[in-house]
Amino acid sequence: METQNFGTVAISVTAVAVLVITANYFLGPTYDPREPPVIHQKVPYIGHVIGLLQYGLRYFELLSTKYPLPVFTLQTLGRKVYVVNSPDLISAVQKNAKTLTFDPFVSFVSPRIFDAGDHAMAVINDNLDGEKGQWGLLSDVSRGMHTALAPGESLDWMTRTMLNKLEESIEPLGENDDGTEIDLYRWVRKAFTVAGTEAGRYMAPVDISLQVYGPKNPFNHNPELEDAFWDFESDITMIILGIAPSITARKGCKARNKFIAALKEYVNDNGPETGSDLIKVRYEGNKKYGVAEYTANFEIGNLIGVLINATPTFFWILTHIYSRPTLLAQLRAEIANVTDSATSGHITTNSIIVSKFQPHCPLLLSTYQETLRLQTHNTSSRWVTKDTVLADQYLLKAGNVIQMPGYPVHTLPSIWGPDVTSFNPHRFLKPERKDKSTKQHPASFRSFGGGATLCPGRHFAAAEICAAAAMMVSRFEIEPVGTGGEWSVPDWMKGKVASGIPPPEQDIR
Repeated sequence: METQNFGTVAISVTAVAVLVITANYFLGPTYDPREPPVIHQKVPYIGHVIGLLQYGLRYFELLSTKYPLPVFTLQTLGRKVYVVNSPDLISAVQKNAKTLTFDPFVSFVSPRIFDAGDHAMAVINDNLDGEKGQWGLLSDVSRGMHTALAPGESLDWMTRTMLNKLEESIEPLGENDDGTEIDLYRWVRKAFTVAGTEAGRYMAPVDISLQVYGPKNPFNHNPELEDAFWDFESDITMIILGIAPSITARKGCKARNKFIAALKEYVNDNGPETGSDLIKVRYEGNKKYGVAEYTANFEIGNLIGVLINATPTFFWILTHIYSRPTLLAQLRAEIANVTDSATSGHITTNSIIVSKFQPHCPLLLSTYQETLRLQTHNTSSRWVTKDTVLADQYLLKAGNVIQMPGYPVHTLPSIWGPDVTSFNPHRFLKPERKDKSTKQHPASFRSFGGGATLCPGRHFAAAEICAAAAMMVSRFEIEPVGTGGEWSVPDWMKGKVASGIPPPEQDIR
């Protein structure tokens, strides 16, 4: 779920840029013995390129599993990718933010994703590296986003809005005494986007984007935008590759034009004035730097950050909870401690107090973190702008790429214990972590990236997903159709390189 400082393009999306850069620029200097050890390729010169094209960013996970080294080098004709798997070395990368930077990926991806003009890109790139001081569009908006998404009144408002609208969506699910059949991921996707559906069906207009855009939210007024966004997401790899996207990603480009037009209407109708603090600070930053006319284009990045990872995370946490009856019962007891009841006449209203989650729902929060630990398949990326000696040991040469895949770090027995590949909802409870031999390293949890690109929306994501899960758990029984109640957790979709938390390979009905 990592984003760069502007928050406009999630790291899971910009990492596709790394795939392009490393595939296209594998010409350069020869190997220096001070660099990390080289992983040789079966096919000379192009073996790693073939691996990247075949497996995408998952290629780094596969190599890291096969070669459990703290850091290694992939080399083709002298060009290199440094793959870092050690939390200590990841911390060292993050501390060298001036010479090991994310900025070049912003410059590469932004024009392809936003489809904005040269002037807009020039403003984004102006003082991108901060060499002229702490100013610039990305810098200003990033600071505003971190403030808007920090725990406090703004975040509480966004969470309350989501819960109120989610209630409208899930209420019809309980109207049928015999139960309601749904495709779980499809239902989650709708609930976390916004769609008006036909009267009489089980889904009402809901979403998490209403939290961001307020009452004039274009997704709430145009049901077609939900499908348009996911059509765009399905073609995002080809759009970033930039190889004739109007042909190779025709559906995605057409969908992007559709919701850019809707977002322009939203801006022209003064929508940001009634939106959340998040959209306000982004819009004010655009006005300050003279690019307000491109607000709709830039909001593509915001939608990516808000929806692409939160949606599958909600699916995975529901699946992990409901497939474990003991955990389900424990969570219901825990959530009851933060639920207030009020009776008026014959009607009893139950309200979940989200602000009490931290002290009173440790198991729920631990379950959320464990879901992220096992389902994260993102990659944090940096560009080496100057020769840098990492941790006084490894030479990283300028002009090369650093990749820090999350999953290998999330499955280190030295950090997480011997059961690293198993789902343990108690793993993040404090009593479970008293053993110093398995003490969590500060750089070992990679779902939100780290360092200068630490995702500003991490508190937002935790609040919305845990609150939504609490609402479902406290009200509904969910079981697969035709299995006698037996759950089979699906595998994750390997081809979704734009998702730090990939969706399921198949839905559950």
